[in-house]
Amino acid sequence: MGAGGGAWIYAVRVGTRAALQPAAPPFVATEDKWRISMRRLLVSLLIFLVAAIAAASERRLHRTAQLDPTGSLAIDTHNGTITVTTWNQATVDVSARIVPADFGRDEDIEKTDVKITGSGTSVRIESDYSDVPTRFTWLGVQRELPLIHYTISMPATARLSVDAHNASIRVTALRNDLKISTHNGDIDVREFDGAASIESHNGDVRIAYRNFTKPARIETHNGGMEFTLPAQARFHLNANGHHMDMSSDFPMTLGSSGYSRYVGDVNGGGPELRVSTHNGSLKLRKL
Repeated sequence: MGAGGGAWIYAVRVGTRAALQPAAPPFVATEDKWRISMRRLLVSLLIFLVAAIAAASERRLHRTAQLDPTGSLAIDTHNGTITVTTWNQATVDVSARIVPADFGRDEDIEKTDVKITGSGTSVRIESDYSDVPTRFTWLGVQRELPLIHYTISMPATARLSVDAHNASIRVTALRNDLKISTHNGDIDVREFDGAASIESHNGDVRIAYRNFTKPARIETHNGGMEFTLPAQARFHLNANGHHMDMSSDFPMTLGSSGYSRYVGDVNGGGPELRVSTHNGSLKLRKL
């Protein structure tokens, strides 16, 4: 029995050790849970701080004005973006989000305003930086204008005029004439049905036509042009430029052509598409 008992006691001792050894993992698991909880807390705190900083570094404005369906809207701005959509209401609805420039100060956004003047037949939207100060920096005298990101709804059948610097422009579903003058910003026009007069410096111009029934005059400097038109669109192309490359999905009858010059009719001719570019390309695409 001594031999048998010793073996039995040894087995119990071994079993007891085996039973007690796994007691450590609960502590490790608890420690891991604590670390995970702390990480989640820190991430949540970081997200909150980022959101708070972002909220403190922007200002939002909302304005409305009455505009006749056949009236005209003018926009004048520097730095930011302009997004224009259309609707069947005799109202201009303007939302503006103002943020500091890259090297600007948060206080400058409070000194920036959006002015809306006029009503009825004519409305004007203007970015107002008159209270933003000029400062002396190690780079010299500077005036860092905040960025204003516009989201605008306007009557589809009203006319639109835009004068912008350092701002990209997008216009959707306009059914009347469009005039744009811009420096350092791309232009993207979609579902367009109207006459166009556009001058762009250092930016690309893209226009997708719903119908091409009115003339267009487009001039670019250091930027490409792309026009998308219905397959059956009838127009007269008058294109010339300095170092201009051209590609077209439309067969055309050329009256004259030469170095960076293309003049001719598409589908028998129609309203004139007059384009001029310096150091840019011209693309004609079928819708």
